Amino acid sequence: MISKIGRKVLSMNEAVQSIRKQIWHLSSPDGRLQVNVMLSDQGSLSYQVEINGTELIATSPLGIITDRMAFTEGLEFIGIASTEINESYSMPHGKMKHCVHQANEMALHFTKRTHALQVFFRAYDDAIAFRYQMPEEGYLQILSEPTGFALPQDRLINVWAQKFMECYERTYDHSMLELMEEDGYAMPMLFQIGNDGWMLLSEAGVYGSYCASHLKVSKKHPRLLELAFAPDQEGPNVTEGPFATPWRVAIIGDELSTIVESMAVFHLNPPSVIEDMSWIRPGRSAWSWYSDSASCRDQEKQLRFIDFAANMGWEYSLVDGGWDREESTVNVPELIEYAETKGVGIWLWSHFKGLKEEEMCRSKMRLWSSWGVKGVKVDFFDSDSQERIQVYDRIAEVALENQLMINYHGATKPSGEQRRWPHVMTREGIFGAEYWKNPLNEGPNAVHNCTVPFTRNVVGSMDYTPVTFTNLTRTGHCHQLALAVLFESAVQNFADSIEAYEQSAGKPFLQQVPTTWDQTLLLEGFPGRYVTMARRSGSDWFVGAICAASGRTACVNLDFLEDGVVYIAEIYEEVFDKLDHYRFKHATEITIRHETVTKKDSLLMKLRVNGGSVIRIVKASN
Repeated sequence: MISKIGRKVLSMNEAVQSIRKQIWHLSSPDGRLQVNVMLSDQGSLSYQVEINGTELIATSPLGIITDRMAFTEGLEFIGIASTEINESYSMPHGKMKHCVHQANEMALHFTKRTHALQVFFRAYDDAIAFRYQMPEEGYLQILSEPTGFALPQDRLINVWAQKFMECYERTYDHSMLELMEEDGYAMPMLFQIGNDGWMLLSEAGVYGSYCASHLKVSKKHPRLLELAFAPDQEGPNVTEGPFATPWRVAIIGDELSTIVESMAVFHLNPPSVIEDMSWIRPGRSAWSWYSDSASCRDQEKQLRFIDFAANMGWEYSLVDGGWDREESTVNVPELIEYAETKGVGIWLWSHFKGLKEEEMCRSKMRLWSSWGVKGVKVDFFDSDSQERIQVYDRIAEVALENQLMINYHGATKPSGEQRRWPHVMTREGIFGAEYWKNPLNEGPNAVHNCTVPFTRNVVGSMDYTPVTFTNLTRTGHCHQLALAVLFESAVQNFADSIEAYEQSAGKPFLQQVPTTWDQTLLLEGFPGRYVTMARRSGSDWFVGAICAASGRTACVNLDFLEDGVVYIAEIYEEVFDKLDHYRFKHATEITIRHETVTKKDSLLMKLRVNGGSVIRIVKASN
């Protein structure tokens, strides 16, 4: 079996390498990552990526096929342009507020007959990215993009991959490439490559001139992942030149912290188009649909949730699907008028079909904005096609004109568009808590919760709708409480009932935890097993720790705190009992203790089976 794989590898290498005619090198600013781009004697492009001199992406094919030309062979090199990128920008929400964007860029220019192709590569300290650009004007069809990502043959490779579905609401399962037989897999996809490093594959800058893409395991070559268009992209991508594809991104690091903390997908998007962001307000939201779906049609119940949001100090209340039905008693203008007296903003739900056409989209959003609605949750996109991506773009643009924030549901994965459109606050594209609502469903378990911080949440905000105490999720209440820290979302829609939160000892934490972060740190973790993260908001730190299966002791080294400053750590922990070893029994009791700490200290938090713990760390008063 091994010898057969070896013979196939030689065949593939002969196809993509041939005799290397020309080669170009691009290094990251710190010199640790290097991209090597090769042009064979046959005029075919390929690339290879190294970290600290060790190969992480083996020689892999490059190419794009349009109605004008197949840019897969016969290319002639014309010239090269190099650029150093060094800029900074701020985002009103996300895992990091102040972003430093440093990279080295290489633009390679080719021709084939009378047509031009440019291939742009960027090397960051934590990522490499590339895209194709057609500089010629006029009508253009992109038929396919025969691009690949080849993994090294000589090392054990662990993969965390999601079987593709249009709404991205599945688990990221631990597997090996040799065992992955589905037709398509979603991005992002996480890899542990021997002992040499970690890599997350995704894409950035996906807008309506292209469909979203996924990955397929090659049927011909072992350990080669091929880029593929959305399954429901029935024809070519159609656009006007000059044109550039989305960026293909590989986030790469020695440690998982590099993956989790990376801002690469945001760097690869255009700067914000919004100058005045005063109306873009991240925050927490009450949400009645999870605990009582019929409540969305009931004015009195919505008033109760507004009162609850005000009592919790939360910024919003979301009125979900059903508010606009004939039998509904909800009067949105009256709700908003009442909510304003309580300091609470109102979000409304809409099916995407009601906003699909531009005239209807403008009419509805203009009306909702005149009522005083703060944001719109748009649902059931369920497609990665170019046509559907164009609907995303239109909704974002019209919402911007009306100063409405957006939350996409039933949605594709994010691709860093929050930088360009910071009023796009969050999106689903995640197997979230709503699946526990139906007792016949198996909802997201502790393994899933311990995986998505390393996969889906790396590339953008996710509306998982966390912290569900009522339903049996087979996780402890502190595990659920920790999701408010571990899962980043600019608007955090807390899913459970008023009674569930009022009765919980974790209520004070939910009143205090923010949704925007100045800094994010992965303290420890391994996909599917455990994760401990620290996030800073102003001078306050919030730490969340969870585990799956057997319990463990989380170690929180506080060396991220300021020098010479004394802090008070408010620690929420689950209560242990005699049946702690039983993995389907979840802890409902929470205890709270306080410790005085400095950056020289470490905190040890004992976690139950599928358990968790959270800490709020604030400066001690004089």
